[in-house]
Amino acid sequence: MGAALTVPGVALADVPPPAQVGSRYETASGNSIGRDCGYSAPLPSASGQALWTFCDTAVINPAGTVIGFIGGSTAAVGSYVAGQVPTTLSELPTPPAAPAVPSTRGPAPFLPTPSGLVLPGTTTACGASGTQSYAASWITGLTRGPNRVISGRSGSGLLFLTYTNVCVYNNAWTTQSYGVTFYDPVTNQLVGPATVFPRPAAGELAWQYRLGSPTFAADGYLYLYTSLCTSSAFGACGAGTVALARTPWSSSTGWSTGSSYRYWTGTTWSADPAAATSALPGARPFGIDVRVFPGRGYVAIEQTTIAGHYRVWTATAPTGPWTAGAEAVLPGCASTTTSWCYAFIGHPELSTANSLFISLHHPDDQHVRVVAVPW
Repeated sequence: MGAALTVPGVALADVPPPAQVGSRYETASGNSIGRDCGYSAPLPSASGQALWTFCDTAVINPAGTVIGFIGGSTAAVGSYVAGQVPTTLSELPTPPAAPAVPSTRGPAPFLPTPSGLVLPGTTTACGASGTQSYAASWITGLTRGPNRVISGRSGSGLLFLTYTNVCVYNNAWTTQSYGVTFYDPVTNQLVGPATVFPRPAAGELAWQYRLGSPTFAADGYLYLYTSLCTSSAFGACGAGTVALARTPWSSSTGWSTGSSYRYWTGTTWSADPAAATSALPGARPFGIDVRVFPGRGYVAIEQTTIAGHYRVWTATAPTGPWTAGAEAVLPGCASTTTSWCYAFIGHPELSTANSLFISLHHPDDQHVRVVAVPW
């Protein structure tokens, strides 16, 4: 990505939490960027720099009018330091365009628009003229690649993304397929994108196939998680399950082949996703995000209500045993006025010995915000 990415030091505008994740485009233009989920990972080839990926992105002028919308994903890069919220990210152009950073360019689509999606119950293409719908790839996880060769490149120099392909229509959506891709941050190229679980002949993609939170573990397997709330009332999840899947990365390219995925049953691994039992016993998830934090092992952030309640779970291995912390409320989420907070995502590179840094979509400003909570 050029020498600019290797410039050391902390961006002067980085601020302590709670704060919005910001970009140079916002500062230069006066516009704001409303975004959904926000995942981050350090760049393997540039110390102190990180890639951020976001879901649906809207550009909003100072009068509050939406002047641009990107359905799917956008990405940005910039410096980071533990204990601070980055506010000077540079928006990336659509791959494989060569980036020049730092930059004040506006956001651009990151993952390509998925093809083959349809309006539910029809054969009409999602996004067809007059349907008021759009097809999008929503990112569900981001991590560093494995220590092996990937398409002629060093895998440990790449980043790995998981995503679901959805059709959005009438303020709702259906999840129809699931895919993965590597990303080369030096050349701004997607490497080896693959649809792992294609659109079923009828209905939505089974929830067990909507995976995220990827981790390439030292035992040669890629581990991923997904969740389902099975009982809810009054904005709280009362019961649910967190499924754990794995696929080999060292002995084969299992990440790209759906038939190689196996699900944790509590005692063994099964090819049948319906056999999966909850890896987190007693889970109540509206959402789950699992990352490996240095010195703390596996950390799962579980959203339990639409009012911002969450629990932090910890384990030393992907299968557990998992231990749940006390339920708490993320700062600023109990008093929202327009909707509710969602997309609770952990950030190991920003967290400190005393504080866990979590990003979320905050409805009142339509922005990705980062807060810090005690471990």
